[in-house]
Amino acid sequence: MRRFIARTFTRASASPRARTGARARTATRVGTVALALLFSFALPAHAQSPAAAPGAPAPDEGVLGEFVITGSNAGQAPLPKIAVLPSLSPDLEDVIVRGVVRRDFELTGMFDLIPDSKAPQGLYGFDDAIDVDAWQKLGAEAIVKVAAQKKNDTQIQVLGIAYFLNVGKEPVYQKTIVVNKGDARLTGHRITDALLGALTGRNGSFASELTFSGKWAQNRRIFRMDADGNSLLAFTDPSDTAIAPNFGQPGHIFYSVSHNYSPFSVMEYFAGASKPLNLPFNTSVYSLAFNKDRSKLAVAVSGEGKSAIYVGNPDGSGMNKVSTSELATRPAWSPSGKLAWVGGEPAQGSQRVWVDGKPVSPAGFTAASPTFCDTEDGVKLIYSVAVGGNRQDLVIAAEKGQNMARLTQNQGSNSYPACSPDGRLVAFFSNRNKSPGIWLMSLKSWKAQQISTQEGESLNWAALPPVPGGP
Repeated sequence: MRRFIARTFTRASASPRARTGARARTATRVGTVALALLFSFALPAHAQSPAAAPGAPAPDEGVLGEFVITGSNAGQAPLPKIAVLPSLSPDLEDVIVRGVVRRDFELTGMFDLIPDSKAPQGLYGFDDAIDVDAWQKLGAEAIVKVAAQKKNDTQIQVLGIAYFLNVGKEPVYQKTIVVNKGDARLTGHRITDALLGALTGRNGSFASELTFSGKWAQNRRIFRMDADGNSLLAFTDPSDTAIAPNFGQPGHIFYSVSHNYSPFSVMEYFAGASKPLNLPFNTSVYSLAFNKDRSKLAVAVSGEGKSAIYVGNPDGSGMNKVSTSELATRPAWSPSGKLAWVGGEPAQGSQRVWVDGKPVSPAGFTAASPTFCDTEDGVKLIYSVAVGGNRQDLVIAAEKGQNMARLTQNQGSNSYPACSPDGRLVAFFSNRNKSPGIWLMSLKSWKAQQISTQEGESLNWAALPPVPGGP
């Protein structure tokens, strides 16, 4: 248990209205061409495997590896039972903090939570003692208590306690902190992360955020939300087309934006404001990624109907081309410094995931959206593959692409994976169960749960900035 993402022209004699219309059509076409290249190659929300020649056999899905779980989950060890003590307080902050922590523990997919309806009779106030024996009789292997109470008009006091009964009846974690009332939800996430560290030896990462590009009328905007799907915010101009968000320093979101069909340029969003990132390119920059210590920046840049990956300094200087295929985009760094991207040749009709200059995804399958998970079992590469019928599935492999296995199969279309900062969860867009939105899958139990009905592209996940004196 402790090892517990054209060209056009107009005649000079044309009327002003005609010239205006022509300019609009030209701009529209330029924007459409750029988006077509990006979304058909880098972000194939409805990509399919390349069409086979008449009489040729369909690609063998067996090369994608075995499905990691069966319908019955046969052979999996039972999840450890855990109790998250109920809240009987009328204080809203207490209800919020406790509700956040319980939901976070559910989303981990690592525990079998004892229902509130089975809670032993007793008192569950801020200062009330925990009846460890009564919960142990219900089969609890670990007990968690979180509570909040008013300290003054602007602050609350928050308590977190955890017992891991295999090591005794003394708390393995106990802390009381004072925070602003408006920080109740975030504090709940931070307490979960600390409690997971006490129970498993590896802190959680629910004090984090997701970002993605989603449709807004005829355009696309950049959104962010908390790791549990709450606090959704669209922060780009609805009249612009904004795509491919990714994280820099904690709390900093970089994205590409086109205003009035101009080439895509990179913006940096932080603390409610956006500013441009100066890069030495006059053409569109489709996407970017920073390495782990943010000492290197990789960008996908368009040029003459093609695209390429450049790597340089985080301020945009010293850029050098590293990709060799005719098309290349969607850069992603592994924790060890390996660089993945999506590359291919249009004549081949498909695209593959490349790692450090070599294609690693199966030939014959259109692949997209590589991401890396720093799991307890080592660094894993996850990406999507088109399997026909307007569907994509997720594949997991070792860091260099070997030892593939399927994370999804016959569960609708699943795309744009993003790994949690602690490597235990992967978020992705899915339309499974006729319920499209963002889903989280545990890489420990393989359980998937929906956190949002939002749909989009280019999902990414990163930790929020730490706070002094936090849990």
